[in-house]
Amino acid sequence: MDDDLLLVREVYGEIIRRELYHGSGSFAILDTRITCVLEDNRNFYLERVPPEIIFSLKRINGEELQDDRERFVDILLSIPEVIEILGKYLKRIIIDEFDDNTGVYSATVEFGDDKIIFRRKMVPSHAIFLAKLTNKPIYVKKQLVDQQEALYKFIEELDLEDYTDKEDLDRDL
Repeated sequence: MDDDLLLVREVYGEIIRRELYHGSGSFAILDTRITCVLEDNRNFYLERVPPEIIFSLKRINGEELQDDRERFVDILLSIPEVIEILGKYLKRIIIDEFDDNTGVYSATVEFGDDKIIFRRKMVPSHAIFLAKLTNKPIYVKKQLVDQQEALYKFIEELDLEDYTDKEDLDRDL
């Protein structure tokens, strides 16, 4: 099983500002993303991540934030005993599943000691936060990386200006 896994070498959270144009005006929306830099130098993305996870990853990575409000996950960052206990039992996380119906990824988180390992399904961004908090390895199933790369390439090759109505675009997608 481990042969089809790629080790994540680096993780960072991003807040992306997108300008949208409508009629005579424009407005900005903010989007969030986790980028995982993999051992084979490819990137794996998790989109629309909860902002509190992005802010916490930025704090873990030593980035300065313009927001001084604390979140629940920030409390964990300030209690070394909790981090130590989590680190003792958390072994690794594996982003290993994509649900075509819901469009979301899942991660398997392995906990245990020398005698027993048990696995829990988690939201990948939350699992990544735990792994970063405790310095544990993060893996992504290679098949998911390949699928995501193919999808992004397909979307990039689409010339959206060729589509005059939504039905044509939906048909081709």
